[in-house]
Amino acid sequence: MKPVFQIILTLFFLVATVPTQAAPKFIGADSSTGTSLAVVAESVPLAHTTQILPVNKNGQIVGKGNSAKQIELTLKNLSRVLNEVDSSVERIVKINVCAARLETVAEAEKIFAKKFKNGFKPTVTFVVGKLSHPEALVAMDAVAQCKNVPSAKRVGAVQSENGVRFASVSILSPGGVIYISGQAKPGQLADATAKTLESLQATLDFLALKKSDVVQIKCFIDPASGAETAKRQIAAFYSGATIPPLVFVDWISPKLPIEIEMIVAAPANRAAKQSVSYLTPPEFKPSNVYSKVTRVNYGRLVYVSGLYGETPNDPEQQITEMFGSLKRIIEEAGSDFDSLVKATYYVTDGGASAQLNELRPKFYNPTRPPAASKAMVKGVGRAGKNVTFDMIAVSEDRTTGN
Repeated sequence: MKPVFQIILTLFFLVATVPTQAAPKFIGADSSTGTSLAVVAESVPLAHTTQILPVNKNGQIVGKGNSAKQIELTLKNLSRVLNEVDSSVERIVKINVCAARLETVAEAEKIFAKKFKNGFKPTVTFVVGKLSHPEALVAMDAVAQCKNVPSAKRVGAVQSENGVRFASVSILSPGGVIYISGQAKPGQLADATAKTLESLQATLDFLALKKSDVVQIKCFIDPASGAETAKRQIAAFYSGATIPPLVFVDWISPKLPIEIEMIVAAPANRAAKQSVSYLTPPEFKPSNVYSKVTRVNYGRLVYVSGLYGETPNDPEQQITEMFGSLKRIIEEAGSDFDSLVKATYYVTDGGASAQLNELRPKFYNPTRPPAASKAMVKGVGRAGKNVTFDMIAVSEDRTTGN
């Protein structure tokens, strides 16, 4: 019996000493919805996916007119992509949902409540508008923790379209990260896209980073059906190199057909005095309501669910309430308004947009506003609501990577 006991004891100590990945911190986790108000991600590789559609292997939409079937298939497709980088749907910390109609949002919430009832409860942001595929009712992209450190490759699940390589998922390794605010140039869609990418290249040059460092590109586009045109211009910009994950969001913009923002990998800088640096490239003027670039030097990323105010059809009151909620949530996550790094504001009308412009200076440190994009959209996922916030902050921790 002694040898058997010794073997068991040895195995116990081996298991006990194997390093395990700590779970993220969930703020306001709710089993009834399967979601959290905020998630403080661990300092591990974070997979960023492309926008996933409810399509089969042949690229055909499945479940036409059926929101539930399309949502289920989109989640399966997300799982397939995340499996490529040792992650899964069950390890998602942030999920963005674009829905073609408000009823699809309600259906997605029901499915998320079942899917994420146990284990990770991600943050979620909903936007309503047209999708790049006319028969799609839903599209999703996500950020998920990887179980183990993936191989050195930056991208996974690469697909080829007409000889162009598009990555379905990209890895943000522990360390630093940069958020570049949305940039836009006037013109017809193709020309505007090309010029905007030139502007973004100048920003990358200012940061001493390369196109290969880009983790994800998000395009706010009008019309949504112009996604293929934008993709061709992005392919030309990358000139044969693999294109990072792409996300397209339908926006209402009579003057600018496209606005493009980027997430970029960067080395950590633990010697920095503060966890976040707020930067302005030389070709831009500083703003007191948003930064052109934010650089996370160290700390843990805090993803916040899309926020809503309580007062219907009153954007001023909604925005004030949302900033109050945001303050409480990020403080519980170990952050504050001086450590906000990325904001995406979705508004449904000009009144909400104007109120947001007026109110932001009352809450932000004028020298430390987050990088931001603001998009006018058809809907923000709730009836009677005119605006929602999608925010990322940093919880300081010099001992960890991200």
